[in-house]
Amino acid sequence: MDTLLAEAAELLAATTNLNVTYTYDQEKNDRGTDGHLTITNGQQKYTWGVELKKRLLRQVLAKLTLVKTVLHDEKALIIAPYINEKLAELCREMQVDYLDLAGNAHLNNPPIYIDIRGRKPPPEHQIQLTRQLTGKAFQPKGMKLVMMLLLRPELVNQPMRVLADEAEIALGTVKQVLDDLKQLTFIIDRGKKGYAINEQDLLLTRWLDAYPHNMEAKLKQALYVAQDLTEIRNAPLEPYGALWGGEVAADAYTHYLKPKTYQIYADAEAHKTLLKKFRLRRLHANETEVTPIRVVEPPVAIEKIKGKLPGYATPLLVYAELLNSDDPRNLETAKRIYNDYLA
Repeated sequence: MDTLLAEAAELLAATTNLNVTYTYDQEKNDRGTDGHLTITNGQQKYTWGVELKKRLLRQVLAKLTLVKTVLHDEKALIIAPYINEKLAELCREMQVDYLDLAGNAHLNNPPIYIDIRGRKPPPEHQIQLTRQLTGKAFQPKGMKLVMMLLLRPELVNQPMRVLADEAEIALGTVKQVLDDLKQLTFIIDRGKKGYAINEQDLLLTRWLDAYPHNMEAKLKQALYVAQDLTEIRNAPLEPYGALWGGEVAADAYTHYLKPKTYQIYADAEAHKTLLKKFRLRRLHANETEVTPIRVVEPPVAIEKIKGKLPGYATPLLVYAELLNSDDPRNLETAKRIYNDYLA
């Protein structure tokens, strides 16, 4: 926190070539600001009142709507180590300007308008973010149980042995994850009505934060080249025990995105079947004039991640994959999937 404003200001200046300066407030004032950031354009200066956050949550944004009324003629700016696209979109809707250390930025103070999206945090910041997530719930094994609860919230009232089977994790891990989720009030006790998932949208956000390092990176995957890309692209994969994910699935769900990358979920047996059926070969090093197909081990048994469309992975995983991609064109498609299937 001590250097957050300085790092963000310096990154913004380097990215935009603008004259960016900053000052820290000695102590929290009645306006609730931690400092100020100023962009000088010619003879004009444009200043934001800055609030620094170790972690941006929806509750913080709700509070900022009040802060904006207090700042009067001074724009509010929130700075955090990383702001994922889902929260960034909410900031834009609420007209709250933001910066993060990945380089994402939205500052709207006419004539100054800066909008940079889709940047991922440096590895050291992502690891730090992941470590901030509490206990077992957002660690690799816990992520599988949280995913199943997001897919099927009614599971929260099933015995722990059922949850262990569904998430394919140890019974002891289930108890630790449930305890964490209760402590974080993501699971609440409604008495005779049983347990319920609370603040599911916030739970989704926390799961998405940990997804790149604590789920996606843990899955076995390999890159292949198809002898006939059109053949496999048009083939129904479900009979082979596989599912399309990524951009191909996003296109199927939204009819909005023309896929440039190809990802298939397949367990070990289906993996072998696909290699033989579609004559897939390994992608060679430095091979660039081809379209690779990424075959990924599913986080749980393939039937548990089937989506609403036959042959395609659940929109939850597709949404996470799009947000985790490095392609800004995927962000609008991700928004459509969220609105149509997850909201």
